[in-house]
Amino acid sequence: MNKKLTIKRIIIFCVISFVPFWIIVPILNSLYGGMLYTVEEAAVAIYVLGALGMFIPSIANVLTRLITKEGFTHTYLGLHLRGKVKYYVAAVVVKLVEAFLAMALICKVFIKDFTFHELFFTENKSQMAAVMMIQLAMSIIIFFPAFGEEWGWRGYLGPKLKELIGMPASIVAGGIIWGLWHAPLTIAGHNFRIDYPFYPWLGIGFMCLLCILMNAFLTLLTERTGSIYPASFCHMVNNNLSPELLVMVFVSEAGQTALAGNPAYTNILAFLLYLPFLAVTGVVSFILLLKTVTTS
Repeated sequence: MNKKLTIKRIIIFCVISFVPFWIIVPILNSLYGGMLYTVEEAAVAIYVLGALGMFIPSIANVLTRLITKEGFTHTYLGLHLRGKVKYYVAAVVVKLVEAFLAMALICKVFIKDFTFHELFFTENKSQMAAVMMIQLAMSIIIFFPAFGEEWGWRGYLGPKLKELIGMPASIVAGGIIWGLWHAPLTIAGHNFRIDYPFYPWLGIGFMCLLCILMNAFLTLLTERTGSIYPASFCHMVNNNLSPELLVMVFVSEAGQTALAGNPAYTNILAFLLYLPFLAVTGVVSFILLLKTVTTS
């Protein structure tokens, strides 16, 4: 391994990945008075920013390979389905289980005096089913931006960090880099809004922690399959079927009203209730990755 060349490639990749987001998001946020994610007028800008911005890491992957004359070997673009289907299934199922458990915990903590039937069994079950199907269908569209991130972070940066500092440290370092890439969005109110103590530093720190835990599972999927697609499916489900969205789909209208009217309920606290489930997946994935390193 040429250590200096690997460092050079990591730096070039990070600069290309960071600069557009760190310029565009603050400009948009200032145009909307620092309230980009809290005003309806910004909805179109947010959608376009999210869809196109997620492709930046893949663009950085391609440009770094071209600039440093690396070529396009070891791209992780093969499907590699034979004997690996279980990882494709796990990519979706694990995220759904996490989201449903977090939804149940959110309801338990913030919605009081409701029976299970009153909370989860609504009169209009056909509408609930239709919303869920629409959301699943939208996931197919979201797959492409999810792939845009994954081919950059797990398909390029992760392997380069692994070459440089080894698997354990690369999970933590890669997660922090990924979390800091989100920092302009976090400052603008994405994920946690702005109504929490120690804004925005607490939100940035939580985002880095989230990304470290996610990075462990997404790296496990990528390493075990040699393909970027399971991680892309996982990222797709994570972005499109969050606990908050599942509350909107499965919780009764009365339950949703009670949740919205609870002053203790905030996005940052909802994340804290989601964190234990993310942590279990992340720690188990980290251990499995360490075992892979030990036995190889």
